[in-house]
Amino acid sequence: MNGAVVWITGLPSAGKSTLADRAFRKFVEAHRPSILLDGDVVRAAMRPPPGYGEEARAHFYETLGNLAAMLARQGHVVLVPATAHLRVFREKARAVAPRFFEVYVRASPERCAERDAKGLYAAAREGKVSGLPGFDLPYEPPEAPDVIALGGHDEEAVQKIVRLAA
Repeated sequence: MNGAVVWITGLPSAGKSTLADRAFRKFVEAHRPSILLDGDVVRAAMRPPPGYGEEARAHFYETLGNLAAMLARQGHVVLVPATAHLRVFREKARAVAPRFFEVYVRASPERCAERDAKGLYAAAREGKVSGLPGFDLPYEPPEAPDVIALGGHDEEAVQKIVRLAA
């Protein structure tokens, strides 16, 4: 059985984790070996916790990509909802994966700020945090994503993900 990495990118609070969870449930229902490697959850589990500087982000996304590829080589569909705001981060993950699909959750910065459960956009506006992709840090959307989702509840995008990575 061929494994695959499905990297779900988009601005913070675009719906990446929601979309990944919905796709993950479909794979589980179909008895397809799958793993959900949410970037925020993996980041929180790492010791020492990775920082948010340029070098720390590059190291974190390289580690996340290598971990996803290792699991995909064992036959799993690995869903990775993670911003990875620079294309180079996603391209490095693509280079090590046996199969790689890029999903772009398209949402405007304004819409993401409205949905922001973590309060990141408000904190950025107040100057309490910096380095927020799409706010004061550039976000490079995919040039040719395999799937474009309009938020985390896009059922058509979920179905496309399942078909691609099956």
